[in-house]
Amino acid sequence: MTIKNFNYPISKRLILLIAGDLLMVNGSVFLSAILRLGVNDGWDYIRNNPASFILTGFIFIFTFFFTELYDTQKNFKAARNIISIVFASANAFFITTFFFYINWSLRIGRGVFILNGAFVTFFIIGWRIGYSYLLDQPIFKRTVLIVGAGWAGKTILHEIVRAKKTGLRVAGFIDDNPLHEKKTVEGFPIFGNRYVLPEIIHQNEISLIVNAITHEKHADLIKTLINCSWNGIEIVDMPTLYEQLTGKIPFKHINDMWMLHVVLSKPKLYGRLVKPVIEMFFALMLFALLIPAMVIIAIVIKTDSRGRIFYTQERIGKDGKEFTIIKFRTMVENAELNTGAVYTSDNDPRITKVGRFFRKWRLDEIPQLLNVIRGDMSLIGPRPERRVFIKNFEEIIPFYTQRLAVRPGITGWAQVKYSYASSTEQTEEKLKYDLYYIKNMSFILDFVVLLKTIKVVLVGRGK
Repeated sequence: MTIKNFNYPISKRLILLIAGDLLMVNGSVFLSAILRLGVNDGWDYIRNNPASFILTGFIFIFTFFFTELYDTQKNFKAARNIISIVFASANAFFITTFFFYINWSLRIGRGVFILNGAFVTFFIIGWRIGYSYLLDQPIFKRTVLIVGAGWAGKTILHEIVRAKKTGLRVAGFIDDNPLHEKKTVEGFPIFGNRYVLPEIIHQNEISLIVNAITHEKHADLIKTLINCSWNGIEIVDMPTLYEQLTGKIPFKHINDMWMLHVVLSKPKLYGRLVKPVIEMFFALMLFALLIPAMVIIAIVIKTDSRGRIFYTQERIGKDGKEFTIIKFRTMVENAELNTGAVYTSDNDPRITKVGRFFRKWRLDEIPQLLNVIRGDMSLIGPRPERRVFIKNFEEIIPFYTQRLAVRPGITGWAQVKYSYASSTEQTEEKLKYDLYYIKNMSFILDFVVLLKTIKVVLVGRGK
């Protein structure tokens, strides 16, 4: 059975949120010009300065994105999120002012500019509060029935409950196991087996069915699900919904055929041709710009401790190819002489004083731009691992070697979504993010990772 693709409401909500923000930004531009200059002069002023107003709108939207104000699961009625909007608007105001001083021809009149900044903030706050109230209305709610009350069913239930602003409400479960009949899972009822499915759908006004059965499905169940799909009820498999709720792939709930389908159906033009060219250009540009900073870092390392400035190590890249990664040294010389290959731990005594600072702000990663220029790495992708760790993990973690399907990166989706991994369990969690990135690799996702990486660096979340 081919399960119907599921267009999850989050994407529609994100479009609605961005469209509303654009409307508020454009509305504030128009209103500020009209109030300051009058109807005719204000309209002429807008027509004569389109680049300035477009730039202003772009900076506001960019700043909201950077400050995670496009997380559709946030409650914008909460005071902390209203404060975040005010903070983001203030930052956008200062950034716009900076651009105006760089290029004086873009400058908007002071009166119009100040009014516009105030209106944007006020309108965005009002719109976001209204947006949150709107999503609480019954029209945006969807009732979900989970088929399968086993491990996969419980896992997706937890994620739906955890993601409170999705508009999804779980009615309960359907399960063929007679031992589960008339029982509950986390307080949600198991209505019965596959034969009561049509009745339960009608009684509970089900609009979405989640298939959480990982083993072979009974022919009668497949027929029933097909009928449900023809009658307008959306059918989605558990891994797909889990991925859309969390930004991760639940590798323990997928099989080889699922992964094969992903690989075969994924367009490869961006990853094979476009991405390497773009990243090579940016790596060359960044390397040239950061040469003064690298000279200073090298002097500080040499002054702080005895040993080499750079640290090199063999890592495994795309298709299992070995390459030499280069970083600024942040540990004492020969740090693994007595310990062998081990993960870095919290408060690791092998890390030097300046090394701890460099790791916190990710400055030790700068030389890896050379690896990108040489073609060993990407700017964005799964982090490269050592062969000894890969051998260990591929024996105990399913699909771990799928990370080698793409070039490793200096930063990645797993790095911006999850903290440093120092155990098998944490490595499994990061793999879920890596698989998500590999499956969904695109220019937009790379751009999102880049923005989140900038935020990580600015707040010093390295280790």
